[in-house]
Amino acid sequence: MKTIITHFLFLTVSLLFINCSSDNEIFDPDTVTPNLQDRDIPNELLNDNGAIEIPGFPKNIKKYENGNLYYWAQYYYRPDGNLLKVNYSYPESSAEIFADIYHYNTEGKLIKLDGHDVYNFYWNKERIVEADRYNGMWSGRSKIFYEYNTKGQLIQKTENNLDFFYSEKIIYSYFEDGNLKTIEQYGDDSGSGVFKLYFVTNFEGYNEDRNLFLELEIIPGQSVQHQFPISMDSKYLTETGYDREETYTYAYDTKGRVIEKIFGSNKVVYQYY
Repeated sequence: MKTIITHFLFLTVSLLFINCSSDNEIFDPDTVTPNLQDRDIPNELLNDNGAIEIPGFPKNIKKYENGNLYYWAQYYYRPDGNLLKVNYSYPESSAEIFADIYHYNTEGKLIKLDGHDVYNFYWNKERIVEADRYNGMWSGRSKIFYEYNTKGQLIQKTENNLDFFYSEKIIYSYFEDGNLKTIEQYGDDSGSGVFKLYFVTNFEGYNEDRNLFLELEIIPGQSVQHQFPISMDSKYLTETGYDREETYTYAYDTKGRVIEKIFGSNKVVYQYY
């Protein structure tokens, strides 16, 4: 059970990228006053790692809780537009900065991610169908399988842990516009082969604003939310204290891009190249 809860909390943290306010607002990004903790975000030069600036692409994302910066990520790109690297940190809990490095074959297909977790990806034609994942500190070795529907949408992810002998199955459904609709998370903590439904997350629709940020990933580096969601509810079916209900509104810059979303005392800030 502890393993399943840990995986859910990681998913919940991912979902917290989704935030809002009460009315959509328009700001000039140059006039937004940064939080004092922003000075802790390093300014790594693009030439230092071979990255290039691609106008309009995501540059960084910052998540605040009760006015404090608790997560940030910076994105770096190759000349072909693929992700080169993502730096990220959780400054409220640690000063450590993590880096995920993306590796591709000669066709530009992602074959490895080297970071806090190490992934090796295996393709069948134009889709990633399997991955090996390794995290020596926390979860050991896992084998992951991805399944798709006839539209090419990823509908199931199954992860079998080879060291601690638990399994997790996540099922996804979509709206007609291709945006993610539901997430059902199942776990087998005993290795019996019998999966139990633990969590259900529902998105109640999306606005028309294009979302380029990696707010919710099934496969690393690939977002499954093409627009920004309107609201979300997530329920833990076997224990209390994990349920969430969130409704989102957004702020925009003068180019019409989403630069902020807030709900309650939480906020997410987006910056583009």
